[in-house]
Amino acid sequence: RTICLLCSSSLEASGAHGPRSEPAMPAEAQKLTLVGHALFRPFRNVWMLEEMGIPYEHLEVGPRSRTAQQFNPLGKIPALKDGDFVMYESAAINTYLGDRFRGAASLDLVPPAGTQERGRYEQLVSFISMEVDAQGLWIHRKHDALKQHFGEIPEAVKAAQGQFQRAVGALAADLRSSGAPYLLGSSFGAADILLVHCLMWADSIGWMPLPDDEAAATLAPYLDRCKARAAHARAEAKQNRPLAKL
Repeated sequence: RTICLLCSSSLEASGAHGPRSEPAMPAEAQKLTLVGHALFRPFRNVWMLEEMGIPYEHLEVGPRSRTAQQFNPLGKIPALKDGDFVMYESAAINTYLGDRFRGAASLDLVPPAGTQERGRYEQLVSFISMEVDAQGLWIHRKHDALKQHFGEIPEAVKAAQGQFQRAVGALAADLRSSGAPYLLGSSFGAADILLVHCLMWADSIGWMPLPDDEAAATLAPYLDRCKARAAHARAEAKQNRPLAKL
């Protein structure tokens, strides 16, 4: 049989990756602070926290703001402060949150470490972060939207769009062959948050839908399914809030 390289519907966590009822939230969760406005990559972390039902303070600042520079050496967002611990990079933050609050949050959105499902999850996160975001979307941002800072390079942007189409096409093919509703099977998770945000970003710059009809037909209901979630609506509402002057 065909085995998907990027996802597998057969890798289901036994009761550990899915909804829980009435979780007991640890007191230290009150110390969480998310740095970065939801207009940017922090959207991924806002959505994650809203799905998990974890209380957090949100500093809705932009990149290179005074506050952002306190938490990231390059002044980028997002950053997460958990007590005295500070970290950055959106995908890493979501993985940390999934592990940190496993069993205590409303949902477990990251598979347990040491499992095959976790291996698939890590593979997906790396693939989406590098092949879809860094080698596709970020090239457009640098050399089109931010061309006044990085220089306008239309050839690089065109190549990046082709890279994006190939990478997302591979993910769509895996979704189609698995027959599962989400990247890791029947349960929505942090990998879906990462991919959906990238697809939303792509749509905002005219890169969606994909030119491949079969891929587009696979992704459309997947996107609708993920974006219909209540936590997504709460995160999306934060995109309309003003930037904090901090």
